[in-house]
Amino acid sequence: MFRNPLNALLIGLLTIGASCRKDPQPPAGGGPVGALRLIGQQNVRYRFDYAGTPVGGLSSLAYRPDTQTYFIMCDDRGTSQAPRFYEANLDFDAEAFDTVSFTRTVPLKQPDGTPFPSRGGTIDPEGLAYNPATGTLYWSSEGERLPTDNPPVLVQPFIREMTPNGDYVAEFALPEPFRMQATNNGPRRNGVFESLTLSADGKHLFAALEEPLYEDGPRADANAGGVVRILKFDLASRSLVAQYAYPLDKVHAAPQPADQFSLNGVVEILPLAGDKLLVMERSFAIGVTPDFAVKLYEADLGAATDVSALPALAGATYAPATKKLVLDVGSTGISRVDNLEGMTFGPALPNGNRSLVLVSDDNFVPLQVTQFLAFEVR
Repeated sequence: MFRNPLNALLIGLLTIGASCRKDPQPPAGGGPVGALRLIGQQNVRYRFDYAGTPVGGLSSLAYRPDTQTYFIMCDDRGTSQAPRFYEANLDFDAEAFDTVSFTRTVPLKQPDGTPFPSRGGTIDPEGLAYNPATGTLYWSSEGERLPTDNPPVLVQPFIREMTPNGDYVAEFALPEPFRMQATNNGPRRNGVFESLTLSADGKHLFAALEEPLYEDGPRADANAGGVVRILKFDLASRSLVAQYAYPLDKVHAAPQPADQFSLNGVVEILPLAGDKLLVMERSFAIGVTPDFAVKLYEADLGAATDVSALPALAGATYAPATKKLVLDVGSTGISRVDNLEGMTFGPALPNGNRSLVLVSDDNFVPLQVTQFLAFEVR
């Protein structure tokens, strides 16, 4: 999750409706993305109340073809309400994006079956993926790292499987390098498992770190990019079977003043054909316009080295994933690119092309916006 200490320009408008156009057929999975055409945009009013919860912090979404609905993760740690996710209908076709309709809110549950506490701060929910073969969801928490506290606060990240009602099913095994530490080792705070997706063949789960491990080199800045790991898990055993290095872009602009906050990281991934993924990179810098920049890349893992045996990528020799730009969201002509963090392939459009939907996380800050964008995949 990105938590923005400064933002500008509120453009939130409420558009909540009840209708939902139906798929002419289930969406094709794993195909290439040659180009993306913007269909339209819908924004949700700041802290719009649904079922007694403030809608915001939408960090990931996953499409469910059999019900033609969307699961949407809320990354509220318990600051506003208990940790939860939503279900919603998005009403769009190839020509227009009409409405966003929330239909259900579901509390995230602990292994003992109880909801996570409203004021616990014990999880930071981020990634979300749906498995149509099992009807279950995979989700991730980035954990917490506050080494300045005494004693240090260390909440470990995790990747779990749950039912559509939020009930715990199982947990994936994470090696020690991906556990929070009080020293500058392992994952960075708020830079862990921001994104999850199933492979095109449904046999594996991919998870991407948002920012580099300390051992893998510095964070991206306006002068240089960084490198993050993409993890590949076997679904049957829920064990890690491979890791790949993905090269991050540099931050799109230097912050103003220069000592202020900036970042660039991987915030979402989706499966494409073979060893390819669609990767969303989200960049932010304080004091510049635009403050956010979001780009979608086709990443190819086919010739990349399995770096599982490398405890540190900094200074090591390996072949990273290659990448090719698919879309700079800022080039679509929308008035503002906000903190886009979620992405999913949606229904097939009437012309047979797939759709792609993006959503932004407003961090529950009034100067940001909850933004849905629908695209035609060509």
